[in-house]
Amino acid sequence: MKDIETTPNAFLSFLPLIAPIILILANTISKAAGKTEGPLFQTLIFLGTPIIAVGIGLLIAIYTLALKMTRKDALDKMETGIRSAGIIILVTGGGGALGRVLQTSGIGNFIAAQMSQLPIPVIVLPFLIATLIRFAQGSGTVAMVTSAGITAPIVAAAGGNMMLGAFAACIGSLFFSYFNDSFFWVTNRLMGISDTKEQVRCWSFTTTLAWATGFIVLMILNIFM
Repeated sequence: MKDIETTPNAFLSFLPLIAPIILILANTISKAAGKTEGPLFQTLIFLGTPIIAVGIGLLIAIYTLALKMTRKDALDKMETGIRSAGIIILVTGGGGALGRVLQTSGIGNFIAAQMSQLPIPVIVLPFLIATLIRFAQGSGTVAMVTSAGITAPIVAAAGGNMMLGAFAACIGSLFFSYFNDSFFWVTNRLMGISDTKEQVRCWSFTTTLAWATGFIVLMILNIFM
């Protein structure tokens, strides 16, 4: 009952999430509209920089959390959050760094060049490259973006469907989420699963099933599009 009494209301609970989104959206719209001059737009662009916007969201979260708590209780809650998020931040940073190494080293271009010579439909190329990168460094976002960037010219030159190429990169990035994927830890911690076998069974196999199902749908769409 004490926890319920000290819990922020719905608006304050969602505010740390909504505020950064609004700030980043304002930044994006200002830049897209070419409105980058003047103190108002300069302020919006600065506040909408992702790291600044997320920092503001963090400050809002800390302030709203501490409204009905003592200083000690608020610090205890923040320490609990840091313990839970620490591994996620570490794995995300490591995966992003490895993804950058893959991009800078040119290994992605090498893989694309070798695989483009295989007798496979061109639409399968971004799928396979995204799958390999996902398995190597864990981040689905890095796998998706890297694969799309590498294979877009190849798919376009071969006359392939660019939309299906984008879908293929997205589907390939679903492959076997495991320990080097930050979302693996987010999902399992939110579900309260601590046993490694259960984590793999509940999440890694599920993402692989989605990957395989998505590939089948992709091939069907490739026939009609």
